[in-house]
Amino acid sequence: MKILIVGENINSILLAKYIKTQNSEKDIFITERSLKNYDFCTSLNIRESDIEGLLSFVKYNQIEFTIVMSELAIINGIAEEFQKEGFAIFAPFSQSSRATYFNSIAKKIMYKLKISTARFGIFDRENLAIDYVRNIKFPIIIENDFTLLERKSAKYETFSAAKTGIQKMFEDGNEKIVIEGYIDAPDVYLYFLTDGYSAYPLINLERTENERYILINTFSEQISDNRIRKILQNAIYPLLDDIAKFSNPYAGILGIKLKVYNNTFYISEFYNTFQKYDFQAFLSVLNENIFDLLYETANASIADKRNHIEVDNNYSYTIAVNKKFLNNNLADDENLFISEYNNYKAYTIIKPTLNMAKYELINILKSDLDKEIIYEIESKQKELVN
Repeated sequence: MKILIVGENINSILLAKYIKTQNSEKDIFITERSLKNYDFCTSLNIRESDIEGLLSFVKYNQIEFTIVMSELAIINGIAEEFQKEGFAIFAPFSQSSRATYFNSIAKKIMYKLKISTARFGIFDRENLAIDYVRNIKFPIIIENDFTLLERKSAKYETFSAAKTGIQKMFEDGNEKIVIEGYIDAPDVYLYFLTDGYSAYPLINLERTENERYILINTFSEQISDNRIRKILQNAIYPLLDDIAKFSNPYAGILGIKLKVYNNTFYISEFYNTFQKYDFQAFLSVLNENIFDLLYETANASIADKRNHIEVDNNYSYTIAVNKKFLNNNLADDENLFISEYNNYKAYTIIKPTLNMAKYELINILKSDLDKEIIYEIESKQKELVN
């Protein structure tokens, strides 16, 4: 079988490698042009945004299945165009995905469906936004609305700082901004696989990110099986039902960011793909054939073949580091899942407990990481194994 993976990002590369490892007989093509002379796939000189060019390639090369890991291709309507031509594709429709691109649409849908979220306001004028923050409780979060190019989100403690933040948002060309109350709890990310009718939990994780490194761990202590059932019942299925009323059913990956506070979950964002290096954390614990999962979802047969998706009970811990802060002293380690893309190198380890995973990965990387980063990461860990 010939497969096309659309996306110029680390998720596309990881998917290509993983599919080839599990399905050596498949021929894989990828739009990630940085890949040259790799034995697991063939790199194409076609941009992820060139829907017409991708269609032509699929037609003339008899590609049997296309998997989209590109937000740009999704919003440009690749699913609509491919299905119109009768080609099998794993990707949600552009119209169905609007809540994953526009914070304002996501907030309005959550308000309409009574999905728990922080108190919010949506503003298309600077003066109205400033007037709003004069009389609300701080701290607050100010976010951009259209998130395709970049998700901008910052916390503000005072009115003067918030006013400056609002002015900067509009100066940067944002037509709308979203202002919401701050909830003092860690961010938790959950990912689901859905055919538009059934939804299957894939992974839940916590992440910390700055300009130097990303820390990701599975699984969050805040997310029990019972809480996942409540999230499905009170948020995911109402959202899918609402989307199906106004457009094609949402079929693909559906991610959410939430906080748990006083035993209540508050959703803040939706995603149509994995955030950076979350996919690596997921693949490290997946006990299923990833191609089969995506193919069954695209063909609406997943509900007939399985009632859950199997993942390892062990914990994974990932450290992705900007290469400027690496010493390049680390040799390949068979116990690590390692990837490189652009300016980042990511390391993932799997262990029976999260503390053990954190402790062992930090010890392995001590010779490779900048000492200040090691100190900072270690200071964030609360109960490392001695």
